[in-house]
Amino acid sequence: MRPGFFRSQFSDSLHSLSRTQTITTAGLLLAIQMVLSSYGVIEVSDSLKISLAHLAVAPTAILFGPVVAGLQGALSDLLGFLLKPSGPYFPGFTLSAALLGVVYGLLLYKTKRSAWQIIAARVIVCVVINIGLNTLFLTMLYGPSRLATLPLRVMKNLIQLPIDCLLLGAMCRLVQRLPALGR
Repeated sequence: MRPGFFRSQFSDSLHSLSRTQTITTAGLLLAIQMVLSSYGVIEVSDSLKISLAHLAVAPTAILFGPVVAGLQGALSDLLGFLLKPSGPYFPGFTLSAALLGVVYGLLLYKTKRSAWQIIAARVIVCVVINIGLNTLFLTMLYGPSRLATLPLRVMKNLIQLPIDCLLLGAMCRLVQRLPALGR
């Protein structure tokens, strides 16, 4: 990657927020994400859920970059809590949702979106955010007893990783076929 690549991604993504088309498209994708996070979730336990809502952030990240995708992620968590709370509000989960969009944006915006980038995006999300940060946040919120769910969380993410990589790759190919959308 060329020097300043990530800085360019952030500035280009921030600049795209001034376009009405960016805000409307991201809003529609946020609505899809809200539906997926409300109705497309399998609850394994109260702290372990399987969701495909992350797939609605991918088009935003691909089209508009890390800033817009990060904002969409944060807004989805806030709106999800307001519309369908499943426990107390904790800002750490908003941070996790925003970071998902930022990671996708950094690895999928203005790139060829090769297999390694798709896999890297999902591995970072699974290891750093899902297993690392979210387990930490659950422990901070509910106490050290939540660490007992760590092996189950690791197993869930290992099983879901190849499926998510395939779905994310399919989403990347789908978005690539869309009209330019002002890119």
